[in-house]
Amino acid sequence: MSDTIATPRQLLEQTHTLILEGRFDAYADLFADDAVFEIPFAPPGVPRRIEGGDAIRALFRAGAERAGRQARLTGIDYREMHETTDPEVVVAEFEVHGEQAGGEGPFTFSDVIVLRAREGRILSIRDYWSPLDRVDLRAPAEGGAV
Repeated sequence: MSDTIATPRQLLEQTHTLILEGRFDAYADLFADDAVFEIPFAPPGVPRRIEGGDAIRALFRAGAERAGRQARLTGIDYREMHETTDPEVVVAEFEVHGEQAGGEGPFTFSDVIVLRAREGRILSIRDYWSPLDRVDLRAPAEGGAV
């Protein structure tokens, strides 16, 4: 096993791999116990701030279950990856591609994430996506989804 600690950039890339593979528990394992996940533009029914590793895991499980019934993600294309002067922070601009359930066709939405990590664990994520672009959230269910 390697003693190398993942950088914020590597953690972000790993989160995207895990999301595309549908491995949301493994994704949640990357977060520190006291981590914070924020969705500043969340629509009604979706929390804007989730605190703590257990709450983040629960949100991911609920979101994966709901989104899996409505859409399947097929790819993530990075536009820009900004490594900042703060070694704990990376900012990524990217597009997410997927297919709607029921053969209703493909979709794409833009996203920007600000990730802060320390010692190989995610401390915080601010996820700036527009609910208007998210086919899986056009009619949010009670309890929300990510």
